[in-house]
Order: sequence, then C-alpha cells, then structure tokens
Amino acid sequence: MVIQKAKIFLSSILLLIIVFSLGAGAQTLEVVKDSDSDYYGYKKEGQEDWSIKPKYEIAYPFNLDGIAAVKNEKGFILINTKGKKLTAHAYERLGWSDDADSTSAPLFYGKLIGAKSGNKWGVINTKGKEVISVSYEDLNYFVNGVTIVNLQGRYGALNTEGDEIIPTTFQKLRFMAGGLPLLVAKNDGLQGIINLEGNWILPLEYLSVKWAGKKLIAAMTVEGQWLFIDHSGKHFSDELYSNWKWYHKQEKLLLNRNGRFGLLDENAKEIYPTIYKNIEFTDSTVIAKSFPTLELGTIEGNLLSTWNCDSISYAGDDLVRYYTSGKVGIADAKGQNKFFNFYDEVGDFIEGQAIVKKKNRYGVCDTLGRLVIPVQFTNLKRMPTGHYWTLDQSNYPDVYDHKGKNLTMHNYDMVGEYSQGKYLIRKARLYGYLDSDLNEWISPQFKDAESFVGSYAVVRTNDYYGVIDLDKKWVITPIIDRLKTVSEGLYYFEDNQEWGTLGIDGIEWFRTDSATVESFEDGYVVMKRRGHFGLLTSKGRLSLSTKYDSLNLDYLKEGRVEMYMDSTWLYKVIDDREGEPTRSAYTLYDSVYNPSEGFTKVEIGERYGFMDYLGRLRLSCRYENVRDFSDGLAPFSINHKWGFINQEDVITLQPRYEDLYGLKDNMAKAKSRGKWGVVNKDGKTIIPFEYENVERSAFGNWYIWEKGGRMGIYIPGGIKGVYGKYDQITDLGIGFIEVKNNDKIGIDRIDGYNTWKIVYHSIQVLHNKKWICLKRKKADVYSVPL
Repeated sequence: MVIQKAKIFLSSILLLIIVFSLGAGAQTLEVVKDSDSDYYGYKKEGQEDWSIKPKYEIAYPFNLDGIAAVKNEKGFILINTKGKKLTAHAYERLGWSDDADSTSAPLFYGKLIGAKSGNKWGVINTKGKEVISVSYEDLNYFVNGVTIVNLQGRYGALNTEGDEIIPTTFQKLRFMAGGLPLLVAKNDGLQGIINLEGNWILPLEYLSVKWAGKKLIAAMTVEGQWLFIDHSGKHFSDELYSNWKWYHKQEKLLLNRNGRFGLLDENAKEIYPTIYKNIEFTDSTVIAKSFPTLELGTIEGNLLSTWNCDSISYAGDDLVRYYTSGKVGIADAKGQNKFFNFYDEVGDFIEGQAIVKKKNRYGVCDTLGRLVIPVQFTNLKRMPTGHYWTLDQSNYPDVYDHKGKNLTMHNYDMVGEYSQGKYLIRKARLYGYLDSDLNEWISPQFKDAESFVGSYAVVRTNDYYGVIDLDKKWVITPIIDRLKTVSEGLYYFEDNQEWGTLGIDGIEWFRTDSATVESFEDGYVVMKRRGHFGLLTSKGRLSLSTKYDSLNLDYLKEGRVEMYMDSTWLYKVIDDREGEPTRSAYTLYDSVYNPSEGFTKVEIGERYGFMDYLGRLRLSCRYENVRDFSDGLAPFSINHKWGFINQEDVITLQPRYEDLYGLKDNMAKAKSRGKWGVVNKDGKTIIPFEYENVERSAFGNWYIWEKGGRMGIYIPGGIKGVYGKYDQITDLGIGFIEVKNNDKIGIDRIDGYNTWKIVYHSIQVLHNKKWICLKRKKADVYSVPL
C-alpha cells in the first residue's frame, strides 16, 4: 500500500513537471513571419532556428495549455508546441460567433473552442474532438458553463457537454447584465428569465427585463409598469412602479411609483419609502422633498385612504384624480391605482368613460386608461345622448358612440350642437337634422338653418326664411327675407329693408328702419342709432329708446338695466311699461343708491326714503336711515331705533331695535341692549340677544360670536348647533361645518358632533359633496448621508 501511494505521488509530480514544461515552452514560442515566404511559424524567444517551420497563413499565440490556432491552405486547425495537428480537419474559423473582433486570437473556454464550418458553428476540445456538433447558425462564448446557440433562427442554450439546458425555441436569448447566472428569453415581444439549470424564475409575459442593481431585477408588465424580483425570482414587493433608475456611483436604486419617489441602497434596503416628491444626490448626502400627506374620507368621519401627492379631486364614478408634480393619475377611493401619466388631463368619468387630453389633442378612455376613442381630435364633447362629438385636424366633425364606433364617417360637413333631440347637420351646403340615434330626421335640404330653441327652429328654403316645429310643420311660413332666433318663441326679422321682432304666432312686436342691431344679449336686443343705445325686451317689445350714452347689462337676470345719460346714472325695470326715466327726475335727490325689489334708496337733506325707477318718490324722505327692501320689507330708523316698513310706507314693525338688517327667509339680524340676535318680520326672537355678533352663512345658518370672539352656529328656527368654542367656523352647506382652533382644522356635524379631529392644516369638500380631502402634514425636506 505504501509503495503504491509512493508511485501515485511520483506520477503526480511528473505530470506537474510535464504541464509546467509545456506551459513554459508555450510561453517562449513566439509567432514569427518568414520574410521570404510570407508564412508564419514559431521560434523560441532569442533563437534563430524555427521550432515550428513557417507554413501557416495565419498563426496565433499558444495558450497556457500549449495549444494554438493556425490557418493553413485548407482552413483553421489546432496544433501543439511540437507543431502536431490536433484537429481531424480544417475549419472556416475558430472562435465564437459573438467575437467582437474575428481577426484577433480566438479565446479558449478551458479546453474548448468554437469551430465554424459550412456557415455552421460547433465546439471542439483541444484534442480536436467535436463536443458540440457543427450545426448552429450562432454559438456564443461560454458564460458560467453555458453557451447561447441559434438553430434555424431560434435560440437556446447548451452546457459544456453539449447537453441542451434551454431548448432552441426562442426568438431571442441573452445573458442578464451584471454578470448574473441568468438568461433572458424573448418570444412574440414578451420576455422572461431562465436560470442556468433551465428553470423559469420569471414567466415569459413581460415587455422588458433589466438588471436593477446588485440585488434586484426589473420587469415591465404589459400595462407599462415595473415589478422587481430578486435573483431567485422572489418578488421584492407587491407594488408596481412607473419607472426606476440605478445610480452606479452612489449604488442606489431610485424608484418612481405614480410620480412618488423612493430610494433603496445597494442591498435593496429601504432608505426612503416611495412617497416623496423628489430625491436628489449631492456629493455627501441624499436630499428628499416630501409631498403633503393627504387623507381622503367621508364627511361623516370614515377614512378611505391616505395619499402622498400635491392634490386630489373627485373624478366621477367614485374615482379620485390625483396630481404629482404636474402629472395626473386616476385611482379608486382606497388609493388603488388605475392609471398614471397616460394623459396631460383627465376629465370626470361618466358611465365609466372620461374625455382625456394629450399634447392638445382629445380622446376618450375607460377607467383603466384604455382608449375608447383615440387621442387625435382638436375638439371633443360628450353629448346628452351619450355620443361623442369630435372635430379633427381638417375641421371635419363626426359623432362616435360609447364603444368608439364612428357613426357619421365624414358624411357631413358640419354636425352642430344637440338640442331638443336633434343634431343640426350640413352636407353640400344644405342643412338638415339627425335624431338622437343619428338617423336623418330631415335630410339636408335647407339653404340655412338653426338648432332648435325650445320646440322651434329657423330654416331657409330657396329664397325665404320660416320656422318649423318638432312635428316638421311650418309654424311661420317661409315668406321673410331674414330670421334669427332671439329667444324661445321670439325672432329678429329683416323685411323690406326694415327690421324688428315677432313672436311665434307671427305677430310683430317692433319694427324700425332707423336703428341697427348692436348685439343680442340673453334674449334681449341691444339697438344703436347715431351713437346712442336702446333695448328690446326678451318678448321683443321696446323697453328703452335709442337715446342713452351707454347701457350696463350686468343685471338682466334681475330684470333691470342701467343706463347713462349725460353722465347721470339711471335704471329701469325692463318689462315695466310705465315709461323711461328722465335725468331731471334723478337730479332732484342729493344721493341715489342701488335699487332692490323695484325701489331705490334716496336722500334729501340727510333724510331717507325710496323712489322707483322713474324717479318718483314712493316712500317719503322722513327717516333717519333706511336699508334696501328684501322679502317685501325695508329696515328704517326713527329716533335711533329700527323697525320695518312695507312698500306702501306702512310701519309693520315698530322701531325698537338699536340696529336692524334686511330680511331673508323671514329672518333678520338685529341688535338690542348692545347684543346681537335674530328676529322675524313680526319681531319674534329667533336667536336670543346674547352675542357679540351674528352673521348669516351662505347656506342660511347663523354664525354667532360669543365674548372673546369664540364662534358657534345656529340652525334656522333658533336651534343652537354649536356653542361658541371655536376660533373660526365655515358652513359647508351639507349639514357639516369646518371648525378651526389654534390654526388647526377639523369637521363637526352642524349639531356639534365632531367627525374629524382638529389636527389638519386644510380641508376641501370634493365635488361629489360626500368626500373630503384633509391635509394632515405639509411638504418638508429631509436629508441623510450617503
């Protein structure tokens, strides 16, 4: 046994000596070109004699195993340091199909080298034996004992024994960056990851797969979001991310989840969670700027979700629109993202669809951001029928249904607004109408036409205008030179070089040949003659003749118009037919105030009363002061006491208050014995006279201020909802109030029950009047050392 062990030891020593000698010999043999023959051979360093005679067209240096690749007249072969040929036959090329430079010395992988013959690749060992048959279009250098091969346009992978570990079934196959022992496979635009044992660690269902630092791999889903796995395929988290970036210098991974940033270190440990507005690097620190912390909840006090973003708003269909650094996303009330940064703007969802805008073009998407109508239109509107009216870049209109089908297909030059169940259309310069199902209700046949206003529409036959109704019948026969709708049932006409107004019954209300039409304003006609203005009522009658320097139409909805004549302010109740005011009537008063309920406060000799729009004194100027009429009564004062008078100058409430304001909903603010309260028109106390001040809210409730300025609130009817305990109260108009103490805000029910604690910086009631957005924490800046 001892002798046998000694023999084995001596044999090992001898083998080592031989290997060393070969290596040493290989290192001293140099490639030399013979100047006479132009062939290459080998010489030992410093010797003149040839160790291997020059007979090769190309020769490369020997490797450490004493093997060299050379080319003779038949092709490439392998030789040893004695010049012995080791390959059975010659090859077109030795090396690998992915060699960056095919003219440089080929690399051996251990005792293996790639060989090409007949445009096919295989692998031979240093004894010249084929390990992998020469049958592949491509064969790459081995990495971790694995080579990628291409067989008839499909890629797979083999080990050094030639065994198939990944079948040749993929359109693309590559090693994962970062030196990871993983392969990325691709078929039909989708990618997955296989380990070197041939096992899937990430299924073939992702758009892109990338190295993402020392510990993680990033994979993009078909929805365009990124997930992260470790090198074994285990998910890093359940979250999906919008984008990411690996910083090589800092060895940090920056994550972007729907516009909110987070940061991982080189070992995938969290430095900052993905809730920040921005993360930047300096030479020595990481600086993170946070979003404000927002809470979404119901007005009743139920928390729905917490947000880190700039702002949120109601987006319809119980969805939330959120903004991060100018980018918009859509999520549900629990904060589950639907889509982010698909569009520049997203409108409110109605029946699961919203109008969206991107690069000044409009389209329609569903609640997952998928397009129903492409973003390609310069204008797009949702119609009452549920259809979408569109206008393309060539100014062609079309109407789409909610499934994205074009229903009109450029059949019309114009598709007008929808009114009374009808679309106005134009084709080849003729007008007609479509019904709500986009069928031709009246085929294009009119020379001119308007949309329906109420039950009627103006149309023009060959030469004249008339009016049709919704039964397609003529209501005004087409015998008029020109017609235009002013308001429902009222029309402007031109006839025989005159113009005027007429009703749907054809009766003329006004006609003139001297004035011109300046404008149409909310159903009224403004006239102009020789630089002066006049007005026709919404019924077409003359209200003001054309004699005024200017008109103020801001109060048309209140039924009055203001005029100036020679710098004197005048006004008129538009539909009143008693006449027009005169400048001389107004100049009788020392002061004229704003009108209310047909009466205007006036002053004569520091006494007050009321006039009408004609300047007639209706309530004599015998009061110390008066306030505007409201609910048919006006506050007045005599002997420093206040009461109510009616429009007949009759005292309805004797003057007994120190101050009194106008009625609204039979309640008025009043003061007695230095304290404020609320009374009705009969003087009945609604809110007791106990407060430093009272004011009506915009929603009919009453704020109260107790001593020290603390606020409370009353409900109409004199019911105290909240006693004076807050710095500030704001009535939200939905049975709840915003309350504030020490610069912090909360929510109370109007009966005083607290639903949200006073811990917030701001509160916003969302558009659906059910949800509120509460800002708990303001934006801030943080930093940590690198």
